Amino acid sequence: MQKKQWDDIPSLEGLQVDWQYQPENPLGKRSFVRMSDKELLKLFDGQHIPVKIATTETNFTGSLLDICEGGLAVNLPVALAENQAIRVGFHLGMKKIISRAQVRYIRQCGQGYITGIMFVHLDTESREFIAGIYASRVLKHSL
Repeated sequence: MQKKQWDDIPSLEGLQVDWQYQPENPLGKRSFVRMSDKELLKLFDGQHIPVKIATTETNFTGSLLDICEGGLAVNLPVALAENQAIRVGFHLGMKKIISRAQVRYIRQCGQGYITGIMFVHLDTESREFIAGIYASRVLKHSL
């Protein structure tokens, strides 16, 4: 029996596939893994993480529910409008993070509103810090 060579394999030109390949995202529609407030509080030894929100009309404070490199969820005392432009600010340990942001969703929960917020042009240093927090949790390192 003669060994097969690469040149023995026919060309793929004109080969058509009858289906579209779509890789599965293990995160569903999300681009980043979110860390819950409970995970963050263990890392930073805190009771809760306050988040300050500034709109064109007013300022108020909510409580961080989860975070990832792309955004965060906050429990707020007021309902904001979807797609509303805002500024967010909070501390994770000794790191202060301030960013422009956009409200993505609002859901009433008891007396407050769970609000999904997407960072808009979060600076690279802050984005890397948030990614590092997740890596620290996965590797069980302290910050």
